[in-house]
Amino acid sequence: MVDIEKLKYKKKFPIYFGFLFIITFILVIINNRITSNKYEDSNQFPDSQTITLNLSDQPQIPWNYINVSSYVVETFSAAVHGSLISFNGTFKESADKNALFERFFCDGNICYANLKKGILFHNKREVTAYDVEFSFIKQLLSFNNDNFARTILDDIVGIDNLKKEKIKHIKIDSLNYPSGLISGLKVKDKYNIIFNLKRENSHFFQKISTGYLPIVPIEEFDESYLKWKKYPIGFGKYKVVKIDLNKHIFVIEKVNEKEDIPKFIRFLFSDSDTGDIKGYIGLNKANLNFDSHIIFPDIYSNAGFLFNYKTELGSNANFRKAISLALDRFKIAKSSPYGEFVADDQMLPASGWQKNYRAEIPIQKRNLEKAKKLMETIPESLWKDKVFHVHTFWNTKKDLNNESYIIEIKNQLQEIGIHVFFHNTNMNYTKFKKNDKNVLWWTGFDTSTTDPNSNFAYFKKGSFFDNIYPDDPVFENLYFDATKNLSKSPIFSRNLSQYFTENNIMVTVFQMRISFLYRKNRISSFGNQYSPIKILVWELKLNK
Repeated sequence: MVDIEKLKYKKKFPIYFGFLFIITFILVIINNRITSNKYEDSNQFPDSQTITLNLSDQPQIPWNYINVSSYVVETFSAAVHGSLISFNGTFKESADKNALFERFFCDGNICYANLKKGILFHNKREVTAYDVEFSFIKQLLSFNNDNFARTILDDIVGIDNLKKEKIKHIKIDSLNYPSGLISGLKVKDKYNIIFNLKRENSHFFQKISTGYLPIVPIEEFDESYLKWKKYPIGFGKYKVVKIDLNKHIFVIEKVNEKEDIPKFIRFLFSDSDTGDIKGYIGLNKANLNFDSHIIFPDIYSNAGFLFNYKTELGSNANFRKAISLALDRFKIAKSSPYGEFVADDQMLPASGWQKNYRAEIPIQKRNLEKAKKLMETIPESLWKDKVFHVHTFWNTKKDLNNESYIIEIKNQLQEIGIHVFFHNTNMNYTKFKKNDKNVLWWTGFDTSTTDPNSNFAYFKKGSFFDNIYPDDPVFENLYFDATKNLSKSPIFSRNLSQYFTENNIMVTVFQMRISFLYRKNRISSFGNQYSPIKILVWELKLNK
């Protein structure tokens, strides 16, 4: 006799087993994706001692300051080049071993800095005040407006009158330094430097302590002072030990073997889901390669439209106002993947120390009817049935036109007859050209300094960013008053913020916080991260 029930069970058993096998196989794949991430150089830089940061979809070279995202510059520079002052930026005396200045203060328009003795570059030479002067002026020696140095050093007397004939060469410890280019920058001796400012600025030292002006040894550069002979060298906690410019892989190693920090940090720039940590714009919530997520609490950057003031539309106040009124900023911000966007219309965020310097006005609400009426005042030949190509400096390789927040912006502008197409970042075209015909640009300005007026400087006449400044005497005067009176009262910066916002010199759409995916089995802690615009890599902790 055949047992029918047993026969049924025998037929079902292979099905159950097969189903169980498939589920197990899928789980193994998922687990392997999360736990395994071998690299070609893992034998040289063991996974047990190495944290890998995939900083961007866009291939970048961290020390090419012009075409690099600010948080990439700041993260790399903090680790390799160190800093002038403590990373939390709050002390006038610093015991921070990663900070070069021991004491620093301003007395009216004159600021003084005293260097610590015994701070060594990675090539074992002591850092001196002559290195500080060289590092500040080296980007200016080409006399091209193709760097951020002039804007960062804008407070110093003589920055507006740079001449080659001012340069003299001085010999210090067998090294020949160019000196004297900026008249308001005086090296007193190897450990003391004096800055004569155009106006008081209580945030001066925080402003100049930036990854865009790293302190570097002159002997490690070629004759142009722009190219490293081999690797970037600083006095930070980490030294560069590997550069692969083809694959955009950079590895740094801790200098002090006794220090309890990750031995190696590997920086990647890839649109693949590799790395122990991956950042930051347009991240997908559903990602099998990462099982955790973190958003830094403070604002990293704003985001919005810049205008080409050399074009008829860009210089048209009604056009700029119409764009601002057409946007529902709150709806756009809600479309961010993790809620990292915050609706706003001002340069400075409404949180942290910055809120004390922003205009005391409400966020612009959408007014579609008024926006349409403003568009009616503009000749139709300039905009009707046209597609505006919006180029970007934006940190993702994903097609922006498919991103939810960009789709929302496009749809809202379309309602007033403005049709836009977004182009992903082209590293050979990261700002308007002098004779550019494009009207709009999409990007943002970070909160890298504690000087509330610093980003407004990019909109002054003659800015590094060609064509985005309105050549507006009222704005220029408000900026001058804000910088001159920064230490006296925030009201002057508020006035500047209000004029900037109400005249739509830039149309800010939202603020954003920096966001990362990471693997919990690899990363146990992010440690103390003092800044929203950089990762202090030595604070990261590997699971052991």
